[in-house]
Amino acid sequence: MLLGKRRLVQLVKCSECGKQFRSVGALRQHYSSKHTGTAAPQNQAGNGTKKQRKSGRRHNGSGGTKRRLILTLGVVALLVAVAAGALTLYHGRSADAHTGTTPPEAGTGIYGGDKAPNMPLYLTNGTSTSLSSFQGHTVLVWIIATWCPGCQETAPIIASHYYSQLRSEGVILVTVEDYNDLGYSGPTMVQFASKYAGGVGNYPGWFFADTSQSATYTYNPQADLDIWYLIGPSGTIVTSGVNLGTTIQSAISAANNLQSASA
Repeated sequence: MLLGKRRLVQLVKCSECGKQFRSVGALRQHYSSKHTGTAAPQNQAGNGTKKQRKSGRRHNGSGGTKRRLILTLGVVALLVAVAAGALTLYHGRSADAHTGTTPPEAGTGIYGGDKAPNMPLYLTNGTSTSLSSFQGHTVLVWIIATWCPGCQETAPIIASHYYSQLRSEGVILVTVEDYNDLGYSGPTMVQFASKYAGGVGNYPGWFFADTSQSATYTYNPQADLDIWYLIGPSGTIVTSGVNLGTTIQSAISAANNLQSASA
């Protein structure tokens, strides 16, 4: 085997005289001229080597296909394992949701039947109190953003249509502004009450207040613009919801049930 300047050359050898040639064609020509009557061998090293290399290429191709197949199966197995884990987690959470505790309504952050967490209330008259100070009464806590169009539309409807119903059911209404108005500029609570709710102090039993950041997060973790809780005299969450203007009848009905039960 000779090493040329650019490529490796496979030599073939004459079995009669031992002379080497650079190609099978040259070897056959040598046999016809020097060894007349003797047939040149059909299986020379060069051919055998070429066939072996071709076979090797086929083998490598098959090996590559197998490796790709194994890799694909591994990916599929991983995806199946992830999906199975997610399904197990889902069922676990579903089971937790059916342990007898009523889940919160859409948008609310506290479970029905839970004790209502205390909430600091900074009233528009400059005094401070807390939600716990109303214990012994049925309280409708309406948490709003003062710039919320729905809240601005609902406040005068409550004043003109629902205030008397709420009071007849013994409900105290506490309208609370989300901390820092959820980061947007809006009317102050005094301005909101004066413009949309008939003014501060004109409706006994209807209070307007600001609260803390932690209380806002506790009662309104999803930063809804219009969210409410009905709290019973014992301080327990009775029911809750969003968009008081369209769901206030459910709050009034729940308050009526509480009053009937205590009669």
